[in-house]
Amino acid sequence: MNKLSESDLSVTLNINYRGKQITKTQVEILKSVSETRSQNKTAEILGIPPSTVNIQIKRLENKLDLKLTYSSPAGTMLSPDAELIVAYYNAYLERTSKEKFIACGFISGEVGRILFDDVLVSSFSNVLRLHRSNLTSVVGIDDPYWSYRLGDPVPVAFDHFVMVSKGDFNFKNLLGVNYSAHRIVWKTLKNEKIDFKVSKVVKNPFYAIDLLEEGYSMFLNTCLLRYVKKDYLIETPDYYDKTKHTINFILNKSIPEDEFEEVLYKKEKEIKLAGFDPVL
Repeated sequence: MNKLSESDLSVTLNINYRGKQITKTQVEILKSVSETRSQNKTAEILGIPPSTVNIQIKRLENKLDLKLTYSSPAGTMLSPDAELIVAYYNAYLERTSKEKFIACGFISGEVGRILFDDVLVSSFSNVLRLHRSNLTSVVGIDDPYWSYRLGDPVPVAFDHFVMVSKGDFNFKNLLGVNYSAHRIVWKTLKNEKIDFKVSKVVKNPFYAIDLLEEGYSMFLNTCLLRYVKKDYLIETPDYYDKTKHTINFILNKSIPEDEFEEVLYKKEKEIKLAGFDPVL
């Protein structure tokens, strides 16, 4: 498989990748799958047969020589390459419409979908790229490290980490997620004098959940436990409270903070049901 880079992408009437066209229908399919995590729902929304959705994705994968989707407990997920294509397409649409959009990382996206009607959820590296291009009105931040580096953060919810594995938890074969609050876990393990090794780092926590099948162990956000297979082992570490971290949103002056807090108050129960501890 080739490795996709943003410099390979350009837009005419369609998107071109190394001279190969990605049609509007194909990119709209990827965009809808990203939002719904379901090929059947995508077919329903776009008014096409489910078989057409699958055929178009497979045809595009063969044309580009890229893996675009994979199955997970959360549904059909986009690969990092497909995420970049959709993010590029969304950015193009926003540039041409002069409208900014709401962009969240995967964890903050679990809250963002509750608070807003139209949310772009992607790896935080993509979200960060769009924010730096001045294309966002609201940004959901998974990693507290970036909160004050991007603006004036509004805390929305608290989350923790638990230990998840298929078999015995192995501190020497851990999965990490880039641009995540895992940095808090690694610091905590060092303070607890626990010897550990991060064997693999990925951009997508849902992909990391799938990799547990290969024998890795993982500190997983409690909000994502509903996506874990029921026969997996889930342990609460003794230092659970030390893994507490905040999910923040940057409003970019698009929404008055008092109005945003009113929305948070109305959605408090839904946020709690999603596995978070609401701030309010």
